[in-house]
Amino acid sequence: MKNKLRKALLAREVSLGAWMQIGHPACAEIFARAGFDWVCVDLEHGAIDLETMTDIFRTLAGFDCVPVARLPLNDPIWIHRSLDAGARGLIIPMVKTAAEAENAVREAKYPPRGVRGYGYSRANMHGMDFASYIAQANDEIAMVMQIEHKDAIANLDAILDVPGVDGLFIGPLDLSGSMGITGQLDHPDMVAALNKYLFACAAHKASAGMHIVRPNAENIRQNLDKGYTLIALGLDNVFLDDASKACLKAAGRNV
Repeated sequence: MKNKLRKALLAREVSLGAWMQIGHPACAEIFARAGFDWVCVDLEHGAIDLETMTDIFRTLAGFDCVPVARLPLNDPIWIHRSLDAGARGLIIPMVKTAAEAENAVREAKYPPRGVRGYGYSRANMHGMDFASYIAQANDEIAMVMQIEHKDAIANLDAILDVPGVDGLFIGPLDLSGSMGITGQLDHPDMVAALNKYLFACAAHKASAGMHIVRPNAENIRQNLDKGYTLIALGLDNVFLDDASKACLKAAGRNV
């Protein structure tokens, strides 16, 4: 298996990714050169279009770094176009049921497992690598379902039983909102939901993912100790914000 992200997911090994909301290939280049295992282009909350994402993926092709897209919704068109652009991993948002997970996997896989259409695209080097790409794609594309609703917590076992689901990725803020306790991540109901998420992943031998928006040595270690293995560290705009404020503070500016 060439896709080290999917390999890590299936083996439940730690995989560290960067998160992009700024639509410029330079950010991807910096992250990849720094040594992240994967870079995720945020199509849900970032102002990034399909063509820009494709340019970002072209940049990542020069590094040992897996291109990932977090889609704006669980939609066949976004799944097909993101994969054709060269995504080798997809994070599918707001998956609440096994049927929704199955739909995403089916759209991402070529027949006989799925219904993804064949065609020349950037993913197969515009047809030059067509045969080799379609022969390997079903085994090389990583599929991660984002758990960010109380209904998804109730359906974790069924979602994890769907063939082709390689791992899960928690969305704590949206999850708390669906529970009527927005932002109260230490609320007992949230703690119970997160524990259930980690338990289900462990029971199914599936990778548990999460995004540490403002990472530091302490919270990274805490989450590794809890059993999270698919970890996004920060994001481009947060790194700019934190580093800018730190530099100004070091220069004596009150920020």
